[in-house]
Amino acid sequence: MKAFFVFLLLGGVVVMAGGVELTDDVPSVPLRNAAAHGLRMPVSGIGTWGYGQPGKPGEIWNDSVAEVAVKAWLSAGGRRIDGSLHYGDQVGVGKAVRASGIARDKIFITSKLPCDGYNATMHIMHQLLSDLQTSYVDLLLIHWPFYPHQKSPPSDLVCTNASTAGKCRQTTWQALEKLFHNGVARAIGVSNFEEKHLQDIFDLKSLLPSVNQIEFHPYWHEDELLAFCKTHNITFNSYAPLAAPDWGPIVRKWPQGPLQEEAVLKIAETHKKSAAQVILRWQWQQGVVVNPRTWNVTHMQENLQFYDFELSEDEMQAISSIKPPLPGSGSKVCPDPSTLP
Repeated sequence: MKAFFVFLLLGGVVVMAGGVELTDDVPSVPLRNAAAHGLRMPVSGIGTWGYGQPGKPGEIWNDSVAEVAVKAWLSAGGRRIDGSLHYGDQVGVGKAVRASGIARDKIFITSKLPCDGYNATMHIMHQLLSDLQTSYVDLLLIHWPFYPHQKSPPSDLVCTNASTAGKCRQTTWQALEKLFHNGVARAIGVSNFEEKHLQDIFDLKSLLPSVNQIEFHPYWHEDELLAFCKTHNITFNSYAPLAAPDWGPIVRKWPQGPLQEEAVLKIAETHKKSAAQVILRWQWQQGVVVNPRTWNVTHMQENLQFYDFELSEDEMQAISSIKPPLPGSGSKVCPDPSTLP
């Protein structure tokens, strides 16, 4: 398989067997811009970022935890998995996919690479494919627009200085374009990109991202960025859609999380749904695809079943109007990308 990866990265073109359609009973959206023709992205995917309180053994994702969780997710009917090279659990994800007995082209794998420049990106893609033990990913994202402390050496020189962050984004994007044209990624996009970061890619006058993955939940929803992405046919994908209930309220010291908000609980009671399903539905009705993260099988099933009810305009507004617990980015789970150059 190693020789095959090298062939791909050096420019070999691969035609994927089985087409790009997922099973008909998986709710999904078509991807536009830099995406294979006909490729659809399942609305609900499992996030595989760290789980639990930092510093407590056994509560952070690793290969074995990811393998068990992803197996359960696939058994429950989930077909999209969201990962990253930097989550440290891609080997476990790959094992779960292979052990599932489900055809590879029926499973949608997203992964992410750091913004490291063209050469570094082409180099590290080999590790990503090797970890997952697959010849391609369905969606490949630039993880952050510029984040020096997340680097995997060797980074290209242009990506080591904030003054050239825009050029770094452009050269990294050009590497993703190459991987897309070579069939290593069926679609390419970005994560944590604000409008100013997206503009650097627009300035290339080439392919536009198919997806922008952003933190989005009742405490933090960038409505203007969502509208901007819709205008440019960029699918908006939320991570931490429930504000990471095992982590956000604890680490950020919120008095409670969105799942405990009175407005959400009242709506959940009205529709006989869980608070999580109400929040996921609130996002889906805005055209946002979601990455809820859990290893609880009951929660997995709930995260796949928010399509059989609809929120009224008043209910949508009630959730959108929830007051965040802290001012500014204190109501975010992850760092604020708007502060990045």
